[in-house]
Amino acid sequence: MKTGVMPVGHLSASQMRSVLLAATAPPPLRRGRPWRFQCTPDAVELYADSLSTGTDSDQRERMLDCGAALLNLRLAIKAQSSHADTRLFPTADRPDLLAVVRPNGYETIAPEDRELVAAIAGRQSNRRPFTAAVVPDAVQRELRRAAEVERAWLATITDDQVPQLRDIMHRTEVPPATPGPGGGSDLEVEPGRLVVVIGSLHDTALGRLQAGQALQRVLLTAAAAGLSAALSSQAMAVPAARRELRQLLGGGLWPQIMLRLGHGTAVASSTQAQLEDVVISDEHPFGR
Repeated sequence: MKTGVMPVGHLSASQMRSVLLAATAPPPLRRGRPWRFQCTPDAVELYADSLSTGTDSDQRERMLDCGAALLNLRLAIKAQSSHADTRLFPTADRPDLLAVVRPNGYETIAPEDRELVAAIAGRQSNRRPFTAAVVPDAVQRELRRAAEVERAWLATITDDQVPQLRDIMHRTEVPPATPGPGGGSDLEVEPGRLVVVIGSLHDTALGRLQAGQALQRVLLTAAAAGLSAALSSQAMAVPAARRELRQLLGGGLWPQIMLRLGHGTAVASSTQAQLEDVVISDEHPFGR
């Protein structure tokens, strides 16, 4: 069956299949994959699926997952020794066209990015209890840098902020609108545990797409360092609680997602998507 996988730029069809398989790894937040890829002779286009439906929280999670897929795509192209020339929201009249990525020229992948590529397949959200082992300061600095590379920010919840964060979360203990691997209301918030929030300067589609790329880079950096991650969108689902969380973090960032990071036991890998389901082709057109 024709899948829409084709040579793109100087990358062969076989290389593009490898790239797209990495890009379609399970998303951090939702069970479904709210995006579609389309290959053209010189670029890969990323589209959002059903971006305008659902609550604002649903739309935010979809955009974060699309950003995560985009980061995987960029890294996988780099793994083919190619530069990934990326343009976000390139067409004003097509808000569902999130990015165009062109394999442009040759570039040697940095060792740290190669480690992230290797972590893509095995990265899973882990809601099992973590051990009491602390995350070293050096690793925490790497996680902050990972978010900043993608023009987002990672804020650490300090021990003295834990009581107020608990109060915010307790007042929003409702099932997530769309249950998924990152949803839920049981994120363990305790003094001494590493709980972080990834935020953006602007609460726009662009800010959320950048935060999604930052989220995935942070998750892959954590996985490469041997850490597990549990995600929670609970405090972001209720506008009033999200505003409280924003004030708790100083008022400068819009919180997009919360993570607990630490040492945990391994979890089973999620099912890989079939390329036919996520790559646009004549047999599988994208509803526009």
